[in-house]
Amino acid sequence: MTRIHYEVFSRFYDLVTEPLHHQHRVDSVELLHLRPGQSVLDVPCGTGANFPLLAAGVTGTGRILGVDRSPGMLRKARAKIDRARWEHVTLVESDARLIGPELLGVERVDAVISMLGFTVIPDWETVFERTWDLLAPGGRYVVMDLFLEGTRTSRFADAMFHVLAQADSTRRFWEPLERRVTDFEQYDDPVFGGVARIVAGTKPVA
Repeated sequence: MTRIHYEVFSRFYDLVTEPLHHQHRVDSVELLHLRPGQSVLDVPCGTGANFPLLAAGVTGTGRILGVDRSPGMLRKARAKIDRARWEHVTLVESDARLIGPELLGVERVDAVISMLGFTVIPDWETVFERTWDLLAPGGRYVVMDLFLEGTRTSRFADAMFHVLAQADSTRRFWEPLERRVTDFEQYDDPVFGGVARIVAGTKPVA
């Protein structure tokens, strides 16, 4: 993923993604089981499309941390924050591979969500590990992304997404979470000959 590519993509990102993925966002945030006062990490947060849903869950007493590498995406996210007058949303411009307590200014978060990110982020498994380490025991982790592998139709769709979003939609992005939790949940919505897949689980309490 190049910053220049996403600087351009940010201008029409919501227009392209929201008709297809708005309900996936709603379903994903519901799986976080958010409560007032909790903290949630959204990575990559993109244009902040998740923020209204997350804000309704944590309310004004909670905290939302949005991390993205693209200045263009973050400008769109900042505009949403300013319009809604959210004072509990913090944006961090950074490579997701650098996520940690020092970068975010917190030792733990209560929930983590990643939407349409693990097919794009370089070294995505490292990003999973770093965000998993930040998640408090008993916290919820939710990932939503596209998995397009196997059929001629899905291979063509994956090639198109690679051009549009520099994504690799053949990554098995759910497997690290599946290995870590005992209450793994998976929901598939058929798209483009593949699926939009939402997975969720709770970090075990030691």
